[in-house]
Amino acid sequence: MPSSWSSSLRFELQFTGENINLWGDKLNAVLAHADYAVAGFLTKALTGAYALTTANAGDDEARAAMIKFTGAGPFTVTAPSVSKAYVIWNACSGVVTLSTGAGAAVAVQPGEIAQVACDGANVLRVQGTSFGGQPLTGLADPTTPQGAATKAYVDGVAFTANAGILPGQTGNAGKFLKTDGAVAGWQPVASTDLSDNAAFLGRAVALAVAL
Repeated sequence: MPSSWSSSLRFELQFTGENINLWGDKLNAVLAHADYAVAGFLTKALTGAYALTTANAGDDEARAAMIKFTGAGPFTVTAPSVSKAYVIWNACSGVVTLSTGAGAAVAVQPGEIAQVACDGANVLRVQGTSFGGQPLTGLADPTTPQGAATKAYVDGVAFTANAGILPGQTGNAGKFLKTDGAVAGWQPVASTDLSDNAAFLGRAVALAVAL
């Protein structure tokens, strides 16, 4: 019976009694491919839609653990329809979409490094849901309603001096919020403000005594 091939990584599965005196060479080839599947890095220049190469027992691109794509883009890259995990680095100027040609696909943005997994039909992004209390850093300003916002973005937008919105607080320590009926702003306390307040308190006290 001839040798067969493993379904996902295309390793040679030798049949008992075959390849006499060749087992060492065959085993070394399998180990080299296993090493590439676990820790191998491939840089692939793209000029258009592309399908990762596969080869039973031989070297192939789809076996790589990590793949860096370069070029312009956008591009669609087709992976074989077998179970496999990849780390995808999109060094292109456009989006790289990884797909099997059927099922779900993952769009990796320019400059992004993404962990993806294929179940044999769908390519899915591996997404963490817990960050262990660590902050997220290096985020761009959001461009969609559901985009993550940084503290700097919130400080710059939520406290802008627009009508009806609390103006920025930086550099305004000790001031009071005052409005002219249209625009609110931070102002130092003026003597007229104190006299107006005193008159108001006087009227309030007089009203309380009268009641």
